[in-house]
Amino acid sequence: MVNIDVRKLISFGKGSYIISMPKRWIEKNNLKKGDLISVADDGFELVLSASQQEKKPDVKEISIDTKGKDMEFLKGEIVSSYLNGYDTINIIFENNNKDAPRIKEIIRNLSGLEIMEQTSTRIAAKNLININEISIKNIIRRMEIITRAMMEDSILCCRGQPYENIHHRDVDVNRLYFLGARVIKNAIKNPRIAKSLGTEPWELHSDTIMLARLERIADTQKRIARYLCGLSLDKAVRAELESIHADIREAYNEVMKSYYNKEIDTALKIEVSNKERTNKCDRFLEKYTQPNVHAKNKSAYSNIVMIAKIIENLKATSVEIRNIARTVLCYE
Repeated sequence: MVNIDVRKLISFGKGSYIISMPKRWIEKNNLKKGDLISVADDGFELVLSASQQEKKPDVKEISIDTKGKDMEFLKGEIVSSYLNGYDTINIIFENNNKDAPRIKEIIRNLSGLEIMEQTSTRIAAKNLININEISIKNIIRRMEIITRAMMEDSILCCRGQPYENIHHRDVDVNRLYFLGARVIKNAIKNPRIAKSLGTEPWELHSDTIMLARLERIADTQKRIARYLCGLSLDKAVRAELESIHADIREAYNEVMKSYYNKEIDTALKIEVSNKERTNKCDRFLEKYTQPNVHAKNKSAYSNIVMIAKIIENLKATSVEIRNIARTVLCYE
């Protein structure tokens, strides 16, 4: 939405006129007294642009004290600092802190953040990536490729596929998600970065949605793989479950093609067919649990629980695929 701000024209000397500039626009573009403004004469309109000359960015630094905090809380603080654009993150702890290895693992899972110094009381991590040179579309494509591979392999965990392979790919997807979120936030806050990336506000909004959808699909595939590793299924049940998963995987492939090619008709079909995919999941769950609902065997009960969790994540995957289709529909 374009904000229309009416300003009064003021006579200045004998040959010039001036208008005041909106303070919000000045601050948004990090301008100050003496900076140059480009003026483009387009007949009826004058287009004012902030000078595109390169400015040395301010270096942001933060220190995080670990005292009295559990690891999940610390992880949240470190990730939040990364997403908020801090260039240097200092982790302060007591001598020979036992959690130092886990803190280092969190840092390594954030793209571009490298440990530059470690002492008995401090870990210093610095961002080495220039976000002006990162393509959000490339991040999305890399996430999509990894997620597709996870979908192809997760169902095979009931046939002996190692779960660790799926887990490591999910970590890679998370790394890309956080990197993309950091780039998008900086682009929204700084128009210069958005312009250097060649993107518009609507595209940034759409890319944010895509990052979240792909990250959630990867999470569901990781959980499906984990639950399948603890299952013992007969051949017929396994074949039916693989068929359901294959249908959802095909829908994923189709919706991503529609996303890349802006195919509205394909996206609409994926949107409409979501109900049938989720109904198929429900029918399978009912068919499997009905004869075993009164089972007192602990193993049989455990299988029912695992199957229910797998179906829940298959349905969640289908819903996220539908949501991607809805994103594509907005491109018309």
